Amino acid sequence: MKRIGICVLLCLMVLGSWADEQRKVTLSGDHNKETINLAFCNIFVSLNQTDDASGDVTIELENLSESMALILFDRSYTEKQAKKLSPKMTFDKKFGGTKGKRIIDACSEQLSSVMNFRPSDKYALPAVRVENEATKVVTLPVYIAKYKGKKLILMEKQIIQLDIETELKPSAEYVQMNTQCEQLIREIERTGLCPNKSHRTSVDKQREAYQKRIDDLKAKIDGIISSHGWSDNDAGFRRYNELKSKLDGVEMTEKDCGRHKGPVAGHKCSYCGLSLQQIYHKLDDLYKKVYSSSNRKSAKTGVMSQVNALYNCCTDSRCAKHAAQWKKGGDYKNKIVERYNRINSL
Repeated sequence: MKRIGICVLLCLMVLGSWADEQRKVTLSGDHNKETINLAFCNIFVSLNQTDDASGDVTIELENLSESMALILFDRSYTEKQAKKLSPKMTFDKKFGGTKGKRIIDACSEQLSSVMNFRPSDKYALPAVRVENEATKVVTLPVYIAKYKGKKLILMEKQIIQLDIETELKPSAEYVQMNTQCEQLIREIERTGLCPNKSHRTSVDKQREAYQKRIDDLKAKIDGIISSHGWSDNDAGFRRYNELKSKLDGVEMTEKDCGRHKGPVAGHKCSYCGLSLQQIYHKLDDLYKKVYSSSNRKSAKTGVMSQVNALYNCCTDSRCAKHAAQWKKGGDYKNKIVERYNRINSL
């Protein structure tokens, strides 16, 4: 029966090679393993998340044949060089290409040496580093070989392409840091700086206290980046740096806290000195920045504090600069409303 199986296998390879395979593999924190079943081998792909921005993917190959070897090469070899390997390797006379000029293709990932998968062998390739929400393409030119004495005859080449996509689950460290940043931002936007003379602390003192809390969070973020050894080219650095950008973009708007008797102070913020035309152009610039970004969700998050502050400056009825003009209406009021709504819809 074994001899019959070998003959059938050889006939299949002579008549036509197995079709090259291209497989999409999607791994996540909830689905960290996937198996690809082929006629001659199984491929096991698994994810080990190292942080919230990247992870290591392990690829294992299992030879299902009882008589044939599967070979992965660490680099390109000429026919002459292949004959000097151990074991010696030569091409079958029916292998495609010009005799004496055929070149062996290498695995796309760095291997330390030629990997020879004997019948029923199962080995893991070196781990592959992947980044969150990115696609890593791994190409495996698998050479199918038969034994002839002490040498191997390369019968066929099967190219397997793995398109590995990863959706990493945010680490507990990142979730905690992101929550702290969002809570502070919401507090500043909701509470603002109370300019009422009856308030216990002055506007400057309130601003100073908020700024210290912002600086403390940014220092924690820098500590996390440093502990991981990330440079500005690393995904982890960029992800945490976005949190710092959110904190830097918070607008500390003056508004009465409503807990004091007496006259309520008017609206006052850093945009009160701008005209409605200038505010529109700032909103338009922010819209273009988000629209043209490769990651609109992240870009939008980074600018919304400024967008809301600009819009609030126009619409606050206590704003001495804009209240009357806004109530009157006009072309730039309509443009501001349109641009504000478009940013929110991105």
